[in-house]
Amino acid sequence: MRKLFFILIVSAFALIAGAKVIKITTNDGTENVITSSEVSAIDFNDDGSVTITSWDGTEIIGNLSSFDRVTVSDGIEITEETDSVWEFEYSDLHLYSRPMHRINYVYPSTDPFGNPITLSGIISMPRTIYCGAAKSEGILLFNHYTIFNKDEAPTKGYAQLEGFFMANPLNINYIIVESDFYGFGATVRFPQAYLQGLHNARASLDGLLAARQLLERIGIETGDLTFNVGYSSGGFDALATQKLRDIEYADRISFDKTFAGGSPSDIAECYRQYVLIDSTAYNAVPALLMVATVETQNMDLDYHDVLDGRIADNIDEWINSKSYSSWPVCDSIGREKKVHEILTPPYCDLNSEQCKEILDIFTENSLNHDWTWDPSQRLYLMHSRDDDYVPLSSARNLLLYFQAQGLKPNIVPGKTNFQTNFVVTKLGHLTGTLVYLAQSVAALKAWPLMYTDGELNETYKALVDKEESPVDIMRRLDDMGFDCRAIINATLDYISKQGGEGETGIDLSTLMALLAEQGLDAQTILEMSNDSGVDIVKIVMDFIAYMNETPDDTGDSDDDDDGEPDNDSDADKVSLMIKRSTPTLPDADYEHQLVKWLESNGIR
Repeated sequence: MRKLFFILIVSAFALIAGAKVIKITTNDGTENVITSSEVSAIDFNDDGSVTITSWDGTEIIGNLSSFDRVTVSDGIEITEETDSVWEFEYSDLHLYSRPMHRINYVYPSTDPFGNPITLSGIISMPRTIYCGAAKSEGILLFNHYTIFNKDEAPTKGYAQLEGFFMANPLNINYIIVESDFYGFGATVRFPQAYLQGLHNARASLDGLLAARQLLERIGIETGDLTFNVGYSSGGFDALATQKLRDIEYADRISFDKTFAGGSPSDIAECYRQYVLIDSTAYNAVPALLMVATVETQNMDLDYHDVLDGRIADNIDEWINSKSYSSWPVCDSIGREKKVHEILTPPYCDLNSEQCKEILDIFTENSLNHDWTWDPSQRLYLMHSRDDDYVPLSSARNLLLYFQAQGLKPNIVPGKTNFQTNFVVTKLGHLTGTLVYLAQSVAALKAWPLMYTDGELNETYKALVDKEESPVDIMRRLDDMGFDCRAIINATLDYISKQGGEGETGIDLSTLMALLAEQGLDAQTILEMSNDSGVDIVKIVMDFIAYMNETPDDTGDSDDDDDGEPDNDSDADKVSLMIKRSTPTLPDADYEHQLVKWLESNGIR
């Protein structure tokens, strides 16, 4: 008899507040009373019965198949809501900056091999929603990021990114639904399905359907909105969840928007980059990826075939035991180790048959493969250009894949259904989370104002539909009394440290040199332009033309608005105009300059 094993966190409760009293009432009215300090585990059996076991292995209650409710006073509540969905309720926990109510539950799904299985997950919400004092705005389907330790599973109360979302000063009122995924919680005895996208996606989608059922049965309104979110490997799983939704679940689930950040979307590309540069800032990942792939893809391989001997010898202890967090695993492997010291030689040779085989599997599991985007869905895709964990090229491959399908990206929310943010620089993978967090939470808070019945409201739509370039905006500001040229000149002089005497001039080469000083070379600028839906060539040409205009060029006179002659000195006038050492050139000449510059940088 295979048992679905779920560890209760009763020892923590016993230490904090003493042992709790568990009262089990069956349908025939029989009551059983035990203390939580006695309970080691609740096992879910294949026939639907439940077995409660003590810490010394003694079976306290066996084959309990017809009970209504199990209550741990002020702590844990277990309810049979349906034949297949069980609820484990942890009440009044202050996991975040405000009281939250967390429900641990198990639900039916499918394992990586297509077999029925019971998975576990959480439903978490502000206490005010649970008590009926506030209304939920909707559901956040969370996909957790990379974890190694079994105690980092959501059902263990480990929900750091989720905590940041709920503790944000914007005080969003959403219900979190999150799966442990295969390999944690109820299935902790199995190796985890790390970056096995469709397997984790199914776990998320089945968990969402079960959570909706459970919340309806206990009388909690979920709200009208449903968002799909995740960062890092959680971003990958969020995108995989959207992909599987588009393929199989479209008749039952629709997302208002998917927010994915820092995703290793093209796993094959990530692997190639790790091998080519022979390094990764997170060196437990190659080992974890290999283990998950070997274990979930029915590969006839031994760990020693793919991993260095010392690592293979210890993989069950370091990774499969789930006894350690990621950084202790990195330390055990050796943070200074190169990729060729972690993987065996055939898997570091991109041309070997073994490597080609594993790359084919990674390609099949990647998101830029066999996915036709549902245009009714909305996506926010964010990636830091200086991500030190997940190669930028991996995420850009997904972006280019969507563009080839005709999806037009834009950095402005609501401009298209494909919002991107690939302009974040000088932030690594971990610090890039802050940008993802800020933009996602702001979008969640603003959603009811921006959208009505799923469509952009007329006021906001008129705003985002307006085709207005940065130069158009500067001209309007000039008309309102601002002097944008003077502000920009002062800024450029400060950056270039060439203020004071002499004329610096602003032409294309000067502007590009200033941008290069900020780490923005030609290729980067054009990539950022393409990734964010902005015509950078037109912006540069318009900007240079604008900066080389004189007040007379724009129709200004020497008179102020009061009709009186302008008494400013010539020196003052010069300080408000661009200093230049060459005459103003027609736009066509600037275009010629730009083309030459592109060619000289090997771009065109």
